[in-house]
Amino acid sequence: MPHCPLCRSALVTLTFGLYPMAICASCSARWIQDGHQQRAINQIQEPSLMVQEPSLMTQGPFLASSPTSTLTLAPRG
Repeated sequence: MPHCPLCRSALVTLTFGLYPMAICASCSARWIQDGHQQRAINQIQEPSLMVQEPSLMTQGPFLASSPTSTLTLAPRG
């Protein structure tokens, strides 16, 4: 099971598309999970909703569609 390379959390979401991307639920780090290797590691700081422009906030909770599948992994215990 993959762990986050930055905070070592096991709560990781994998997306299967052109590249198998992984996202840490704890620290929001993103990386390419290539078998046992982790590459292109980035820590993303999510923007606060309070600093967005009002025109963006009135558009509603619409998300862009993506041709990927998502799998969230959590440790058993």
